[in-house]
Amino acid sequence: MNYINLIVFGISLILSYIASPMLLDMFKSSGTTKLNYRKENIPISMGLLFVLIQFISLSIILIFRENSLEYIILYLFAITLMGLTGLLDDLTGDEGIKGFKGHIKAFFKGKLTTGGLKAGIGFLISLFVSTFISDNLIQIVINTLLIALFTNLINLFDLRPGRALKLFILISIIMLFSNETNEYNFVLYSFYGILFIYLPMDLKGMAMMGDIGSNVLGMTLGIYCGFTHSIIMKSIYLLILIIIHIMAEKISFTKIIENNKILNFIDKLGR
Repeated sequence: MNYINLIVFGISLILSYIASPMLLDMFKSSGTTKLNYRKENIPISMGLLFVLIQFISLSIILIFRENSLEYIILYLFAITLMGLTGLLDDLTGDEGIKGFKGHIKAFFKGKLTTGGLKAGIGFLISLFVSTFISDNLIQIVINTLLIALFTNLINLFDLRPGRALKLFILISIIMLFSNETNEYNFVLYSFYGILFIYLPMDLKGMAMMGDIGSNVLGMTLGIYCGFTHSIIMKSIYLLILIIIHIMAEKISFTKIIENNKILNFIDKLGR
C-alpha cells in the first residue's frame, strides 16, 4: 500500500467519523426515515455520506495526484449525478413497482417511475464515462454495460443490513488483485475509510444507506473496473453481471443465502 492510499484512507475515516453522527441526527430530526425489513423506522439515505466524503477526500488527493485529474473529475461527476438520482428514488420512489423489468414495463405504458429514471440516467452516465476511457466501439459497449450493471448490482443485494457493503468489499478486493494498474486504487481505499465508520451502523440497523448509497457503491466498482482492467477481465466481469441480473428476475438471492449455511453465516456476521 503506497502513501497515497494511506493518506486518503485516513482522510475519509476522520471525515466520516465527524460527519456520520451529524447526518444521522439530521435525518432523524427531519423525519427522513423508512421501515426496514424488520418493520423498524430508521433513517434512510445515509449513502449521502459516501458522496460527500468521496468528493472532499478525492479533491484533496488532487494535490498529490494531478495526473489523475480526468479520472477523479469523471468519477465525482458520475457518483454525484447518480447519487442525486438515487436520493430522489429514496424519497419519492414508488415501492409498488419492483425490478428492472417492472420499471421498463411501466415506462412503455407511459408511466415514468423514479426507478426507471434512475436506470436511464445510470445508463447515460455509464455511456458518457465509457466514451472517455474506450478506444473503439466494442470497448464503449463493454464499458457502458459494465458500469451500468455494476451500478445496479449492489442495489440488488441491499435487502439486509450490511449485505451490500460486504459484497462491495469482496468485489473491490478481488479487483485489487485482478487489475492491470494500481494507479487508481486510492478511490477504493478512500471508500474503505468511509466504510470503517459506516459499516457498523448499517450492520446494527441504525440507518440505511438507501439507493443513493448502493448506486454510488456500484458505480464506483464499475468505473474503477473500466479504468484498471484488461478487456478480457472486463468481459469476464460483464458475463457474470449479465448472468446475475437474469437470475435476479427469476429467483430470490435472499432465499439462496438463507438456505446456505456458509453464506448465511457471512450474511449475519456483525449483526
